[in-house]
Amino acid sequence: MEQGAGSVWADECDLVLKGGITSGVVYPLAIAELAKAFRFRSIGGTSAGAIAAAAAAAAETGRQRREAGALPPQFDPFARLRELPAFLGEPATEGRGTRLLGFFQPAPELAPLFDAFLALLQHGKSKMRRMGEALAILWRSAGPGRWLGLLAGLLPLLFLPLQLRSLLPAVVLLGVAMLVPMAFVMVRALRLALHELPANGFGICSGMPQREGLALTEWLAGYLDELSGQDRLHPGAPLTFGNLAGYDIELQVMTTCLTLGRPFRLPFRDDEQVRENNSFWFREEDFARLFPARVVQWLKEHQRVPVPGERDGDPAFLRLPEPKDLPVVVAVRMSLSFPLLLSAVPLYAFRTNGDPARARREPVWFTDGGIASNFPIHFFDAPLPSRPTFGIDLGEAHTEAEAGEFLPRTNKDARRPDWRAFEGAPPDRLLSFLLSVLGVGMAWNHEVLSHMPGFRDRIGLVRLTREQGGLNLTMEKQRIAQLARYGENVGKRFVRRFGDPAKWDPEIAALEPGPVLLDWENHQLIRFRLLLATMEEFCGQLEHVLSRLAGSRSDYERFLALPARRHSYGLQGQVEAAPLPPRSQAQLAREVLQRLRALACVLQSATTLAGQEGRDIRLSKRAPRPAPELKVRPRV
Repeated sequence: MEQGAGSVWADECDLVLKGGITSGVVYPLAIAELAKAFRFRSIGGTSAGAIAAAAAAAAETGRQRREAGALPPQFDPFARLRELPAFLGEPATEGRGTRLLGFFQPAPELAPLFDAFLALLQHGKSKMRRMGEALAILWRSAGPGRWLGLLAGLLPLLFLPLQLRSLLPAVVLLGVAMLVPMAFVMVRALRLALHELPANGFGICSGMPQREGLALTEWLAGYLDELSGQDRLHPGAPLTFGNLAGYDIELQVMTTCLTLGRPFRLPFRDDEQVRENNSFWFREEDFARLFPARVVQWLKEHQRVPVPGERDGDPAFLRLPEPKDLPVVVAVRMSLSFPLLLSAVPLYAFRTNGDPARARREPVWFTDGGIASNFPIHFFDAPLPSRPTFGIDLGEAHTEAEAGEFLPRTNKDARRPDWRAFEGAPPDRLLSFLLSVLGVGMAWNHEVLSHMPGFRDRIGLVRLTREQGGLNLTMEKQRIAQLARYGENVGKRFVRRFGDPAKWDPEIAALEPGPVLLDWENHQLIRFRLLLATMEEFCGQLEHVLSRLAGSRSDYERFLALPARRHSYGLQGQVEAAPLPPRSQAQLAREVLQRLRALACVLQSATTLAGQEGRDIRLSKRAPRPAPELKVRPRV
């Protein structure tokens, strides 16, 4: 961090990116702009945001390798990243749509469902026309059996001449003639989904090639190696989390385990707090359908060392590597398994059912991280930040005029909540209601955080219309470029607010007229005030409980004297009247408790005395609102 004329700026940053399938095209230019002023340290994301986060981490690794002399001076990974939106907008190899669409290659058996899905997503056509085109695709794919359905539909027409004297029976017969073939198509599509989707990992596309042209996972593995210089320095070896850590770069992505009903950060943790990584195995035949052969071979050759007493035995189950040896592409693929579109990733764990002797391995399915946390803006937060953690959020624009980027101009200029209206015809209103039920369940946590002080000033919101991003796999080149420009503007505005003035883009004045108010110094002050306010509340609550229970059977002081062996988590050692520093765990605990209570006493007495003199010096006075609270939460 450096100080200039009346301002303080940062030269490092963290970054968190929201999931959004094709909305991820917003991110490459934003990352490239941020890289002009900041060195990336910790980067996180979910789903499509995980792809962009991995690309940013890979590009930063490539830049650090270049600066260390391992790669030639002309190697510029962020310039390569800047080319990505144009690359995605190029015609696909097989001549159908763009490369972005070409990444999604359905399993042959599920291709009719994929094509029908694309037909339903078309814009500029009526709902009836889109449904008609989808049904026509399913009809053509039904093979010779479709003629039986057509014949069954024609049979009622044989009775039509007998009903010409009455209009109602004739209408009924015509309706049946139309509905029978349609029902045949729908039943066949349902059977196809029920049988083939589970066999393909509950997704239409596996991410691997099914025809000519690059598929998503194959491309991503090579792209990360290219950005990081891995393909030059270690040909054939995929980029790993250990490669990133070697240059002090941290990458975390979110995935959702449907089997266990909870989210996980990837790479799995393996430290004194959490031993998640030792809990999972994989099968080569499963991963061979999901990852390039060289990645699977790496996984086989870098299995973790068995822990003492580990149940192994079956050679079909392979141990996951240590977190440092896990290929980045594996973690990203586990984060972006969008339900029904991209296959879920199976790992295996022992299921005990309460009887360890009868434990057996069963599949645990990992799918899109966005189901549990689509915008994990909390990933890298600390009590006080040493560098800004930027977030790029994705929201909905109801009109073309609303589309684009939004950043607050002042501390009071909080963004408005996304408004979910249930409008239109009754079927549309019902669908909007049901989608909102799902959406709020997934998004409420980051929606609340995004409006908090200390968060809203470092989050850039990009609002997209229904025709932009999301499931719009058929976006044309111009629309992809438009979304990329939104992200580019967000990156430029963050640089102007938090970065070195010497690195500001000359064009940014049009986007950010006037003085910079929400800068790094402002952010530090807000976080400092929030910490003091929450600590004041925390100490007050702690003292309230301890003083209330003092001398009772539930007095917490008793745990300082109880023998450690009496409880699983008893404090070790004795509390002795010894000089500082404490020489036992119990003595250290007493010292900490006493000092916290003394701090609570200082806060209470000082504010009370000042209040008697007509002064309000509470640390929460004039602190940003709403203030957060300190709570015990799991490490997710």
